[in-house]
Amino acid sequence: MRLLHAKHQKLILQCYPPGKSVDKKPNPSELSYLLYYASTRRVKLEKVIDFLAHKTKSDAGRNRSGNLQVTLSIIAALIDKCSNNLNVFASQVCKIMLAILNTQELPLIRLLVQTYGVLCSKLDGGLFSGDKDFVDLFCQLSTGLISQGVSKSNQPSLNVLEWKRISLATCRHSFKCIGYNTHVSKSLLSLCVPLLTEQVHSSSSHDDLLKRLHANLNVENDADRRLSKSVTGRSMSKMYRVKSNADTDSLSEDDLNVEALSALRTLFNTTLSSQISDATKEVVENNLKSYPNEEEWGTTFLEMCASWIPVQLRFITLSTLLKSITVTSEKVSRSTDAAHLKSHFARMVHFAKNISGLVSSDFNMIGLSITDVTQRLLSLQTFLHLMAADNLPADKVAYLSSIYSECICNLSSHIYYFDQVSDSIEAILVHMDTVLISTTADNVEQVYGLVLHLLDDVSTVLNLLSAKSSAIIRNRATLENWSVSLQLLSFSLSYKEFSEHGTSQQITQIQAKYLAVFNLFLEKELVKSDSPEQSDSKIGERDDMLVPNFNDYLENSQNILAHLLVHCNDFFEDSILNVNVAAQLVLSLRCILHATGANFIHNFLPFFQHWQQSTYSSSLSRRVKDTSAYILLQDSVEVLESKYNDCFKSDVHSLPLAAFISEDIISRRERGQWVCELDGTSSTPKIIPGELSMKVNKKSIFDFFSHISLHGWTPSQGPFREADVLLENGNGYSEHSMNGQLHAQDFRPVNTKPVGAGLGLGTVSDISSIHSGLANQSSRANVGSADVTQATIETRSMISLMAREEHRVPRVAPLKLSLNGLSISGASSPSVLEKQIHTTDVRSILDGLDSDDDREIIV
Repeated sequence: MRLLHAKHQKLILQCYPPGKSVDKKPNPSELSYLLYYASTRRVKLEKVIDFLAHKTKSDAGRNRSGNLQVTLSIIAALIDKCSNNLNVFASQVCKIMLAILNTQELPLIRLLVQTYGVLCSKLDGGLFSGDKDFVDLFCQLSTGLISQGVSKSNQPSLNVLEWKRISLATCRHSFKCIGYNTHVSKSLLSLCVPLLTEQVHSSSSHDDLLKRLHANLNVENDADRRLSKSVTGRSMSKMYRVKSNADTDSLSEDDLNVEALSALRTLFNTTLSSQISDATKEVVENNLKSYPNEEEWGTTFLEMCASWIPVQLRFITLSTLLKSITVTSEKVSRSTDAAHLKSHFARMVHFAKNISGLVSSDFNMIGLSITDVTQRLLSLQTFLHLMAADNLPADKVAYLSSIYSECICNLSSHIYYFDQVSDSIEAILVHMDTVLISTTADNVEQVYGLVLHLLDDVSTVLNLLSAKSSAIIRNRATLENWSVSLQLLSFSLSYKEFSEHGTSQQITQIQAKYLAVFNLFLEKELVKSDSPEQSDSKIGERDDMLVPNFNDYLENSQNILAHLLVHCNDFFEDSILNVNVAAQLVLSLRCILHATGANFIHNFLPFFQHWQQSTYSSSLSRRVKDTSAYILLQDSVEVLESKYNDCFKSDVHSLPLAAFISEDIISRRERGQWVCELDGTSSTPKIIPGELSMKVNKKSIFDFFSHISLHGWTPSQGPFREADVLLENGNGYSEHSMNGQLHAQDFRPVNTKPVGAGLGLGTVSDISSIHSGLANQSSRANVGSADVTQATIETRSMISLMAREEHRVPRVAPLKLSLNGLSISGASSPSVLEKQIHTTDVRSILDGLDSDDDREIIV
């Protein structure tokens, strides 16, 4: 026996109480002095930890459990006291704990887990990035603790629950530091997540998860909030009971469930984007592998985990799922093996349902780029129909496409910022326009089905918005948001490829679906009043579209109403004109007329003479135009009488125009010129030959408006000439000219950057306001353009690929490609931002200056 010891050895040995008891604690006063001694110099700390490692080896070999407990207590105190110098002795600490782990004694392992928790709480990224030996030892220690707990819990014994708790507690402690190293993260997550999920699954039903999710989000009403508080209170009390029960051997399954939930909370409640991404992917992958038939439970489980993520980083979960499903979509388009296709499809469906669950849940995601996610979902849906559908059955394509639609609609109807609805609707419509341009002889059927799906998406969004209430006051969508979709009315002129390879029935069905959705928009958004008492208000009682020159509808000859009417003219002249579709269009025009009043009338009157027929014609196109013209003119008089009665010098019905309209309509009915389907009336049983009445003409219209006192919008010779210019120049539609032809493969989803690299930089309002400020500077030059927001920059930039004159937003291609969900190959000329700037060194610049004064200014 040694009689002389070094000072550090003497201080350490004095901390150990004498005797062979199995339950020892270090002497407090000696421990305090040892900590002071070790913290004064790094050399002393190294000597202390080296001697502790030597003593641990000796005590473990001689089965001195009491001394090993003291050693663990000393190590925990050293870690806490000397955490700034943890890199000096971290590796030795792991070796000491590994030696104690090999004893496999429950009391020692229980204390070992507590010391392990202290170590994890003090670790930082420096050790994980600069010390490979430590990383290996830490992984070995962590996996050893978890594996030993799992193996012991699977053996029949009285301490099964205690060993299981050791595994769960080790998972919880390790989650505090796994984000510092990718290797550690992957190895521990693959081990911990299945263990934690299994514990929660065995103890919590779907209803239990929903209650906990609601408690986390705190989104319920007052009565339910009391329930949430009680649930939260019980959870906290259970956490305290778990810690106390660990020492009394009275653990229950409920206690283990709380421990597992606490571990998951530690995993997701972090600011490390890589950890959030890895955890999300591991949870979803494990649910697919372990519980493939319990999708509802798995989706709610992910939502519960995501609710613990800091609100400003929750978008990372969504971005991770989108990235994963994008990669799988690429594999489906390239795979030909049936087994692989089945596996990939199941994976895509699983991830898509988890995305749907997140975007339809009640928790918010600050910093989420709504337009970016919408575009990526639209790209996935497009890629599914145009590319992946070649390798998948039609029913599977329809099923997955419906899930994508749910995601798009739920995301668009969850209001985050004022202009979200406008941006979302316009994004879908612009995407639909781009899809139609990509039509070829081979994919016309797929494009047709996809367009109908996209129109259904818009319809669903509108219905969801009318059924849901939002805490955020939003701006309603406007007619300007539908500008690009007006191309569907002049289908044969706008989409020549589809018109050439598709059938007239397909075009008619697309137009019918489009007008049905457009009419729904008019009903839900345009004419809906927030207060019932204002629904029949006259002009002047509220600031709305009835006010003359609203949104420059009078002064700007290129406004949305004028363009709509030109598209209508193209629609009426199409050789595949369908009367039922024309009736829907007339219904839309009448609705807009009643909503915009004098603004629509001012733009419509120049078109009246082009649609009015002076002689009988057997042409359906001419008859439809003539009937539509009189229906709208008759409605115009009624709107003026009901909304602008105070502005007339005399009674509207006493003026000749109303009687002239009635005479002309009767004449057309009698002579078989009237198309009864457009106004829902019955046809005249007997046709009377003769000339058509032409009482309504320019003079009668001018005389009528001479009795109105509203200045600045009455028709004159100018507006009628203006309609000639619009129709002759073909401004009703734009030829889709491109530098290169678009193909289906150009809709390949963009490979995303590392999660967190391009998203979440500020709130949506910040991003939207910056984009709007940039875009609206140039949009003032765009006649009839609405304010440009975040989504309209992204979506309208796609229109610039087609050289549309009416949309001259700034072309910022790099920004678009980083946010857009589509990669349009070869369809755009290089952006100014992508051009190389010729630069030279500073010396050559200085040499080129004329005077010494200039050089001094530069310097």
